[in-house]
Amino acid sequence: MASDWFDRVTVAVGVIMLNIMLVVGLLQVVNRYIDLPVSLPWTYEVARTTLAFLAILGIPYLFKNDSDISFLPVLRRITSRTDQLLLVRNVLMAFLSALLVWSAYVATGTSGDTGLPLLSWFKVGWGYTFFGVAAAVLFVVVVTDTKQRVGNLIGGNDV
Repeated sequence: MASDWFDRVTVAVGVIMLNIMLVVGLLQVVNRYIDLPVSLPWTYEVARTTLAFLAILGIPYLFKNDSDISFLPVLRRITSRTDQLLLVRNVLMAFLSALLVWSAYVATGTSGDTGLPLLSWFKVGWGYTFFGVAAAVLFVVVVTDTKQRVGNLIGGNDV
């Protein structure tokens, strides 16, 4: 049941971000052909930042759904003992995600009150915080996956 709410929240936030990108992209295109009464130089920055956030949000989701590495289907054809090999991946991912959380923490403190060039109200530190939270979620997903894989190895259900 826990995975169900995680998938729903992640997909919902992803769909919202995609819709934001769609609306902003539509505004950019319309502004090229129709002279709107307001200036829209910020649309490029909003679209680019939303795309970056969407990619960051996708990392824990893809890992949880076994879509994070492209060689997994090939690995399953070569050997049936993928859990042992993927434990090495999990150790590396746990280290990477912990490093990313620490890096985001340091970057948030360093960025101060710096805003984006065209969206001064949006602080760069918020982006680093979002990145750190996504990395922390990735760490939790990796630990949960590792626990399940170790349980399968101990229980003899290595598939």
